[in-house]
Amino acid sequence: MASVDRFPFSSAPVRQVKAIQFSVWDPAEIKAYSVAEIVTSETYEKGKPKLGGLSDPRMGTMDRGGICTTDGANANDSPGYFGHIALARPVYHIGFIKTVVRVLRCVSYHTSRLLVDKDDPKYAYGLRISDSEKRLRYFVHLCQGKKMDEATGNPQPSYRLDGLKIMAEFPKLKGDEEQEQDNVERKQELTAARALEIMKRIPAEDCRALGFDCRFTRPDWMIIQNMPVPPPPVRPSVMMDSSSRCEDDLTHKLAEILRTNNAIKKQDATGTPQHVIAEQIMALQYHITTYFDNSSPGIPKSNQKSGRPIKSISERLKGKSGRIRGNLMGKRVDFSARTVITGDPNIGIDELGVPWSIALNLTFPETVTPFNIEKLQKLVDNGPNPPPGETGAKHIIREDGRRVSLAVVKGDADRRLEPGDKVERHLINGDLVLFNRQPSLHKMSMMGHRVRILPYSTFRLNLSVTTPYNADFDGDEMNMHVAQTHETRAEMANLMMVPRNIVSPQANKPVMGIVQDALLGTRMMTKRDIFIEKDNFMNCVMGIEDWDGTVPMPAVLKPRPLWTGKQIFSMFVPDVNLKNKSAWYKDADVPDMSVDDAQVLIRQGELLTGALCKKTVGNGAGGLVHLTWLEHGPHAARGFINNVQRTVNYWVLNHGMSIGIGDTVADAKTMAKVNEIIEEAKRKVKEVVEKYQQNALEAQPGRTIHESFEAQVNQILNKCRDDAGKAAYMSVDLSNNIIKMVTAGSKGSNINISQMMGCVGQQNVEGKRIPFGFQNRTLPHFNKDDLGPEARGFVGNSYLRGLTPQEFFFHAMGGREGLIDTAVKTASTGYIQRRLVKAMEDMVVRYGGTVRNSQGDVVQFLYGEDGMDAVRIEGQMFEYLKWDPAKLDKAYRIDTTRDMPPDWLSAEEYEALRTDPAVEQAMRDEMAQIKEDLRVLREEVLTNGDEKVNIPLNLARLIWNAQTKFNCKPHRPGWTGLQVKEVITKVRELCERLVVVIGSDGLSVEAQRNATIMFHSLVRMHLASKRVMSEYKLNNKALDWLLGELETRFFLAQAHAGECVGTVAAQSLGEPTTQMTLNTFHFAGVSAKNVTLGVPRLTELINLAKNIKTPTLTVHLLPGLRENKDAAKEIQSKLEYTCFKNVVKTTEIWYDPVDPANANQTVIGEDEEMLSSYYDLAGDEDLAVLPRLSHWLLRFELNRGAMLDKGLTLGAVQKALQDEWEDFINVLVNDDNAEKLIMRIRVVKTEEASKDESADPTEDTMLKLSGAIMDVRLHGVPNIRKVFIRAENQHVYDKEKGAFRKYEEWILDTEGINLEQVLAFEGVDSRRTMSNSIIEVLEVLGIEAARAALFKEVRNVIQFDGSYVNYRHLACLVDIMTCKGCLMAITRHGINRNGNGPMTQCSFEETVDILYRAAMFGERDKLMGVSDNIMMGNMCPLGTGSFDLLLDESALESAFDVQIGNLAFGEDYTMTPGRMTPSRSPARTPGPMSPSHLLSPMHSPFVGSGFSPMHPGAFSPAHGGGVGGPMSPGYSPTSPGYSPTSPRYSPTSPAYSPTSPAYSPTSPAYSPTSPAYSPTSPAYSPTSPAYSPTSPAYSPTSPAYSPTSPAYSPTSPAYSPTSPAYSPTSPAYSPTSPAYSPTSPAYSPTSPAYSPTSPQYSPTSPNYSPTSPTYSPTSPSMSPTSPRYSPTSPNYSPTSPNYSPTSPQYSPTSPQYSPTSPQYSPAANEPGPAAGGAGPSGANPSPAYSPTADVSPVYSPSATIGSPAYSPTAGTTPTGGGGGAAGDVGTSPGPGNAPYSPQGTSPALSPSGFKP
Repeated sequence: MASVDRFPFSSAPVRQVKAIQFSVWDPAEIKAYSVAEIVTSETYEKGKPKLGGLSDPRMGTMDRGGICTTDGANANDSPGYFGHIALARPVYHIGFIKTVVRVLRCVSYHTSRLLVDKDDPKYAYGLRISDSEKRLRYFVHLCQGKKMDEATGNPQPSYRLDGLKIMAEFPKLKGDEEQEQDNVERKQELTAARALEIMKRIPAEDCRALGFDCRFTRPDWMIIQNMPVPPPPVRPSVMMDSSSRCEDDLTHKLAEILRTNNAIKKQDATGTPQHVIAEQIMALQYHITTYFDNSSPGIPKSNQKSGRPIKSISERLKGKSGRIRGNLMGKRVDFSARTVITGDPNIGIDELGVPWSIALNLTFPETVTPFNIEKLQKLVDNGPNPPPGETGAKHIIREDGRRVSLAVVKGDADRRLEPGDKVERHLINGDLVLFNRQPSLHKMSMMGHRVRILPYSTFRLNLSVTTPYNADFDGDEMNMHVAQTHETRAEMANLMMVPRNIVSPQANKPVMGIVQDALLGTRMMTKRDIFIEKDNFMNCVMGIEDWDGTVPMPAVLKPRPLWTGKQIFSMFVPDVNLKNKSAWYKDADVPDMSVDDAQVLIRQGELLTGALCKKTVGNGAGGLVHLTWLEHGPHAARGFINNVQRTVNYWVLNHGMSIGIGDTVADAKTMAKVNEIIEEAKRKVKEVVEKYQQNALEAQPGRTIHESFEAQVNQILNKCRDDAGKAAYMSVDLSNNIIKMVTAGSKGSNINISQMMGCVGQQNVEGKRIPFGFQNRTLPHFNKDDLGPEARGFVGNSYLRGLTPQEFFFHAMGGREGLIDTAVKTASTGYIQRRLVKAMEDMVVRYGGTVRNSQGDVVQFLYGEDGMDAVRIEGQMFEYLKWDPAKLDKAYRIDTTRDMPPDWLSAEEYEALRTDPAVEQAMRDEMAQIKEDLRVLREEVLTNGDEKVNIPLNLARLIWNAQTKFNCKPHRPGWTGLQVKEVITKVRELCERLVVVIGSDGLSVEAQRNATIMFHSLVRMHLASKRVMSEYKLNNKALDWLLGELETRFFLAQAHAGECVGTVAAQSLGEPTTQMTLNTFHFAGVSAKNVTLGVPRLTELINLAKNIKTPTLTVHLLPGLRENKDAAKEIQSKLEYTCFKNVVKTTEIWYDPVDPANANQTVIGEDEEMLSSYYDLAGDEDLAVLPRLSHWLLRFELNRGAMLDKGLTLGAVQKALQDEWEDFINVLVNDDNAEKLIMRIRVVKTEEASKDESADPTEDTMLKLSGAIMDVRLHGVPNIRKVFIRAENQHVYDKEKGAFRKYEEWILDTEGINLEQVLAFEGVDSRRTMSNSIIEVLEVLGIEAARAALFKEVRNVIQFDGSYVNYRHLACLVDIMTCKGCLMAITRHGINRNGNGPMTQCSFEETVDILYRAAMFGERDKLMGVSDNIMMGNMCPLGTGSFDLLLDESALESAFDVQIGNLAFGEDYTMTPGRMTPSRSPARTPGPMSPSHLLSPMHSPFVGSGFSPMHPGAFSPAHGGGVGGPMSPGYSPTSPGYSPTSPRYSPTSPAYSPTSPAYSPTSPAYSPTSPAYSPTSPAYSPTSPAYSPTSPAYSPTSPAYSPTSPAYSPTSPAYSPTSPAYSPTSPAYSPTSPAYSPTSPAYSPTSPAYSPTSPQYSPTSPNYSPTSPTYSPTSPSMSPTSPRYSPTSPNYSPTSPNYSPTSPQYSPTSPQYSPTSPQYSPAANEPGPAAGGAGPSGANPSPAYSPTADVSPVYSPSATIGSPAYSPTAGTTPTGGGGGAAGDVGTSPGPGNAPYSPQGTSPALSPSGFKP
């Protein structure tokens, strides 16, 4: 199963591939490398492999029992060795033949020297080209067309590639014209042998010049002389039956090569004529070519006997199922399972129900330690087929690598486990697995779950997790993978678990929420009128996960207690504040308390008003799930979702919810109204049809009459459906069951209701009504040319009434289109996604904060321009953006001119404001800063006046949290004690600390300003002194908490180094495209402009298509013109490119000779008037030209409408024509006001021609002339075919008024593009005019503009659907496309030309060509990318692999092994912020522990860490008292979980590890029989009442376990030394030991040090007060840099003698250690355990435990050794750090360290001191 099976065990380290060097295989090396020369095509002889044949045993074997004669190994172990065929003639290599031609063109045919003179500057320039391929191309270009070798004067042939031949043609020599018969000799075939001769002679210098590295490649090696023969493992033959074998395709090809080769050899020997041999050589060339590549164009395919084309080596590598993509980039794996999924609301969202059949088949290798040996031994005894309800194990892997299969093992001896063995045990509950559903479109398609083994045969998963997987239970199958190492599990637990992925970076909102039944139930349960009886209430509440047993007061007490649904809900809503509106909220509702309970208010985790629906508990941004995740971490969000489902589903089960056909039936009145609406619509359509048939319909602009007609009909019918639906929808109330589901958001929408009850509506195909399929009708049931609604697919019935057969057919047509669309779409979006991922996979956030690709090129200087992680971003408002100056003043300016202070200030403070100049200055500065912020926001950032922004940390909510937490009541008047100056200073200082880009140079400062400008403005907007004091009424504590929280969370929200943002961006863009419609038919809005959208447009954008489907410019006009429609129309008509043909109505050609005497005479009667009016006023030159005019006349009638529309006059047209043709034509026009607009054109003959009648232009000439005249440009910009005009509302910032004003702007949209000329057009605003062709923008405006245009276009495509994708992902895409300064398409031409290594490139497309190229130019792949490392099986350089760990080996010299406790992880060991991360578990702490494992502080029961009831974690006095410092809620000493009184720390509870999965004392790992608790150890003596697992005190149900139970109160007798736990009969407490003597003062109940009432231990004692100076993280005793923390301080040095484990002082046998030694008697001169570590200085400064640290910052020990997390002495683990090491803190006196005054020896070493 595992790879272990395949190879014998080896202790050799696994080496990593560092780089891959490609080269062409040197023929000499092929020969040397080969183990056998293959001479015959036979494979087997008498059933044995034949020597010298294709199955030569020296090359290895694939037969069972066969032995490779080279290394003597069998088929499994022999890798196989190459052989070779010595070819009789050299042949060309199909992959290299083009390069061979190129090289031949560069070197002389005769001397093989380069054709370029070495002194030529062009030669020197060529050598400067570093890219080998470009250099070769340069020299080929340089040598092109050289007819002779200048050095020797010999002729140089020109070469041409012809199939598999190279033809050489020599130039004609001067003066040899008569030698025609030489033609044959001039043109000849260049044989491979001749080419080889030429190439062999090329000097090394010239090879280098041409770009070849002679160490790896020489041009002559590209011609095959020795053919390598791959060993049988590459081409295994299959046994058909006992006698016949079926050979591989490659073997067949090799046999053909051999046969041809042998034939040539034979003919050479017998002296056969040349032309016969030449034919055989061609055959050899053909076979070798098709062996390498059987798909090259122009070469016939080589087939098997069956006619199937042979699969060549190229085909083996290429494509989806080839070697690269099919076997290296992705493989089939072991330890995976696949089956159907079904839903189960009763398991958690992070759990996965696994069938027993699967759980008993998949295994996990667990190493045997003293702590799990018993558990594993039991599993091993169960074996592979365990008893029902239990799991077992499959194999044991011994330390020497032997595998023992438990299925076959007989004796018990083989089953005995030793520590160090590995057991492949079955899956058990709580194992971590990876769960995946294809297609894996985003990272949430693969998430970690915890196993829960369940009966039956399907995977069960929670309903809420189906959304990210996009799964449903209609037969979907999913895959489960079992991680095989602890590293993988750690990574899964910390990165991939479901709760960690609840909020996705794609749209910075949750991807999971409450769905289906639970959502509907939530909606119903939280209604106002829901009351729940006691029995039902109790049952519901039992579903709450971490319920503490408190029951709220019932809402109704008499006659019997009743609880409301909201009360149940409030029991598990986390402590958050939320205000929201429900889906059925009406704008007219009263604020706060609406009639139908539509306004949700949650305060401090209590649901006060509002019924919850999808908006609140669904996966929307800013909903309850989102808030919980952000405020309380993944673990809490998980708990919330689970609790909702458990309680609500149970309640719905009892309350009931059913739906019947009755819910779809509306009342008679409504039905009548619906019928009336439909009849009315049909009547309207009939009117429109009649108008259309009478040709009385007006065409809409930009549409034909027919299109306009269709649009109108569609509009009427769609409105009809909507109106009918609305009528139906309005007729039902909230009690209707369908409406219940729709309002809850669980299923259904308004359109479903309207189609069920109203009418189904118009069916569309390709965005139009159903087309005519038969002759002029849709179906034979209708009349021809029936354009009415029914005949063209309008379904007037509702689903309730049922459809007629015709309607049903049309409905099926509409539905079919949808299905086809989906199928087509899947393929194209899948390919888009693959290209996006390949283009961006190597974009990673580096440690400097920049985003770079694998070559280290900067793509973005800051991720998303602000360095923030998309997950932490929320939508917020800059509420003051649109305020006018007066309102701004009112909100922010503190008015000090009045005599009376405002109600939010005290008189003294107000007086200070008025008198203290410093405060006045501060207030002025603050106001100025706010105004400056506003100016920047309005003029630079949010220029369009949109106050909604997406930035991290929702300030408004944090302020609300601060108010509720510190009881600040905004409505209460009075002063909160805050000083104005203090607020201003604190906020300013905070802003100075919130830095993303560190550095004081100009660029860094500017980058920092750009990155944080929005955030700083937001902070200053909300925390201006006046608002803080008057609006929010924050007090000192609240403000400090708020600012601290802001700072912590700001740094938490930054993107982590190593984050592969490229892949995330590609997924975030690719996933929405799969939801897009493929073809978008109608452009939203009335504009006639048609724009490509959806998938086709996205494809155009990322392919950077040159010819896009709908090129268009968006033309903005200059101020003054843009508000004026007429001015805009004028520009519209001027812009549109108009030729003569656009205004012509009719064209006629007349024969109408001119009579110079009577110019007015004409054949056309109606023109006479026009001519007379013209010639009567004509000048002499007009009359002079008359005799030269042609007899034929072109007569145009112009279209008056078009002329007016384009703003043209006849004069203008006439001028345009005359300007174009000058004196060639004579143009006469009539008056603009005439009835018809006529234009007469004649050709003007030259003087000579006018004398000759025959030279008169013919009718034919006139026809051609009319065609030419048609294309004359009258006005407009070329390529701008049409211009449309539309109005758009804009907000613009008015600097004078200091506010935004709204105005309507006229915008022009063009069809066709010509940006350059339009920008220069009069009246066009060149700063805002945009083209939608990215390439054009690049050419006209440059790369930055192209980036902006690309960004805008991509965002339009995505937003058109109503999806939202966070800015940073779009930015990643457009930046990768433009970061090189030119555009890079997301296609093979872009991705594979950007400098990645050959391995990365060949994993995308063009696999074989890239590998050939890499070989030719000797490329070297340094394995910097993602794909190449995946292929090599290395860790990729991103995420966990983006840094190295350094180990201080000198520190290890003095270390010794400590037996390690069981590290079974808790069920959720990293889900809550600040819980222990695995690397911090107790056993990881370095530090000199006593070698004897039972006496070591880790395990000895009373000296053991975390056993003393007093203060867990006090190994190092400096880190005593809850480990995170009381400031961190997770560790607050008063928090039940960590409080010294919590059962977890109960001194005698065997399950002491806080991370232990079960706290139950019966957990096998802690069972008293486990060796760690071995009965022989006195401390663990099972007879000791303290440890008896049956002792009532330990039963988990016993009151003693309840944290609220009196037994655990610090004053409880359980803690008194006289309690049985300290019973003198316990050997450890043996009364004879003076140290433990009950009379010892330290233990006496009266001893102040231990007295439970002693202030020192009271959690309320000042020592614990979070504000106590000793706790301040800056307190010297804390600071990691303080000398007493310095790892280099002698006290701390692990090598320091007093720490050396061998030092007498430490040796457990040393007298000093003896418990009877008086020196250590706790009563000796020291205040007992008080010295041993009361917590005052215990606030751990390590950032790793900040309350929100679910993302701990640094794990790398390469951080300074003083890094708290790793400091050898810092007791950062909850169970305490390195015992003695930290102990010495006590000996160093210093400020803030009073309780540690060193009296006598270091207290930490006394046995009582070890009590944490």
